[in-house]
Amino acid sequence: MKKIFIYIPLAIALFSACKKDNYDSPDAELSGNIVDAETGIKVPQQTNISGGYLHLFQTDYPKPSAIQTALHPDGSYTRGFMFSGQYKVVPTGPFFYLDTVNVTVNGPTTLDIKVVPYLTITTEVLSKTGTSITVRVKVAQSAKSTQKIARVLAVAAPFHTVDVNNYAGSRGLTDTEPIANAKVVATSYEYTITGLKPNTLYYVRGGGRTINTGSYYNYSPMLEITTNSQ
Repeated sequence: MKKIFIYIPLAIALFSACKKDNYDSPDAELSGNIVDAETGIKVPQQTNISGGYLHLFQTDYPKPSAIQTALHPDGSYTRGFMFSGQYKVVPTGPFFYLDTVNVTVNGPTTLDIKVVPYLTITTEVLSKTGTSITVRVKVAQSAKSTQKIARVLAVAAPFHTVDVNNYAGSRGLTDTEPIANAKVVATSYEYTITGLKPNTLYYVRGGGRTINTGSYYNYSPMLEITTNSQ
């Protein structure tokens, strides 16, 4: 009888542990794009310091905590290893977030999120050499965005996460805070990025920052430029 009392608690513990582990593993995924509500075009992001994030709250789970995932440079996102269920989606980045979004995630699920970007940036390559790339950057601002335009820039790097903090060679940067927004928007900013390596692929993009609480930058779509051979 003594042995029976010793082994019964152990059996109960093993049974309970197995019972707890019998939940379905996370097999869902949420992916999509952060898009301009007016144009439907993806809003490029910064992925390092001061970059955009997606915050997910599973509302059908008791006391849900935020699940965070970084936005990709092109404005897309992918969050795998999720449990199927009901989620509230809150993005943060260089844009005004329009409405709270609720989504049912069940297996692979796609969701595009509409926002109003603080700025819209375009970049055009004017010329290149073996060690430099010259670009023209233009800034546009929606009528719904009245924040002061504080910076305009151009950067290049041999990696696609290039941004204001991560770049190669020199960086073009203009302080536009003393300049009226209307004049900034009407101006074309030309920058020559120097100190690059010959015959090398660079990811190039222009950017701009308003005075905003997250110090977020908006960027143009990424350009892929190979410098000339020497």
